[in-house]
Amino acid sequence: MEIDRAWKLHKDIERKLARGAGRVYTPRRTAFRLADLILSPLTEAPSLLDPACGAGALLLGALEWAASARPQWLSHWSHGGLHAWDIDPEAVEGANAVFRAAGIPAGAIVRDGLTATGEYDAVIANPPWISYSGRHAAKLSAPRKRELAARFAAFAGWPALHTAFAEQCARLTRQDGGRLGLILPMQMSDLAGYAAARRAVTSHLSLEHVIELGENEFANVTEPAGLFVFGGSAGADRAWLPGSDADLLARVRSFAPLPAACFGDVGVHTGNAADLLVGRDGPGKPLRVGRDIEPFRLAPATHVLRAAELPPGRYARVADECRYREALIVLRQTADRPIAARHQPWGYFRNSVLACYGDPRHDVDYLLGVLNSDVIARIHRSMFRDARQRTFPQVKISHLRALPVPGPEIGPVYDRIANAVRARDFSAANELVSQAYASAP
Repeated sequence: MEIDRAWKLHKDIERKLARGAGRVYTPRRTAFRLADLILSPLTEAPSLLDPACGAGALLLGALEWAASARPQWLSHWSHGGLHAWDIDPEAVEGANAVFRAAGIPAGAIVRDGLTATGEYDAVIANPPWISYSGRHAAKLSAPRKRELAARFAAFAGWPALHTAFAEQCARLTRQDGGRLGLILPMQMSDLAGYAAARRAVTSHLSLEHVIELGENEFANVTEPAGLFVFGGSAGADRAWLPGSDADLLARVRSFAPLPAACFGDVGVHTGNAADLLVGRDGPGKPLRVGRDIEPFRLAPATHVLRAAELPPGRYARVADECRYREALIVLRQTADRPIAARHQPWGYFRNSVLACYGDPRHDVDYLLGVLNSDVIARIHRSMFRDARQRTFPQVKISHLRALPVPGPEIGPVYDRIANAVRARDFSAANELVSQAYASAP
């Protein structure tokens, strides 16, 4: 097969096709990766469909995979086992040219994948990502919106072309042993608004794999993307997280979070008066920023908070001094995991720092051990999508208030964690916290 030549042609065609309308083109490495996840468990050549094929990248990735791993399948696909649809005639023409360059007879046809029927052994798709709700909603006529909502529960839950396509792809996949692979916005994995879309897919098939592709996987697209692979029969109604993370969250939710009042966002917000209030040196009160906080260690304040009367038009927010004094623990806000230190000596801090006021039930050193642990980092990243983004990951007050924290009910290991932190044996504390979470019923 002339795979390299076909990919080169694909790239040329991709440049010529009209952009927009939610269309993004799948990189070669991603197409091959999805093909491997979908096809490698199979022993016989499947009927393979891409119902929104564009210029044919996903099916070309499947051909490349088969040429190296299952060359005997190519004959089957050359005689009608490969199916490609797209509503755009230019895309279909391009896909057929790509398939011919790869040595496969043309097989793409002009068809609206949302209205087609049939049953296929394997379905792969990178459907158009177009949302019809929210701040950047695309326009859609009210009758069309009602029609799609009536036909697709996923669309009724979150009006988007990719939600309708996800449900349709599940319907087109053979229910007994069929396989489905989707490239979708990563936020579909756990955002509450997408719950109906997740249910619509897993009412047909079980989630097998979730692979985060991250940001910038596609040219000019910053939305994090993911590969989602399904198979077998109907699955559980849950977030689409990697299996080990889903199992962890299911287990540790038996532990209650700390009371909401334990955490506060009281950091100095300089508004439009930073030049008047904050300096690196000179007279003023010690002022810490997020970078001054490391696990279990509070660095000296690197800034000062100046006393200044703000002129008209300037504004800032500084909490009462007691709110800073009373904070027992401070945490860095810009991070993908909690990073906590005891707040001694106390000082003012910017809004890049969050406050923990403790809980009468808990030893402060115990809380430090939990908040700085590897297991709480994993829980945090699993629970909150904005903690997983490469650009500007965050720890928010709402995150901290939702994290499950084991209490004294875990028995002697509770005091052992606190004692390990006091002894500055942070490695031992980390291992003990993992044991505490593993004890969840």
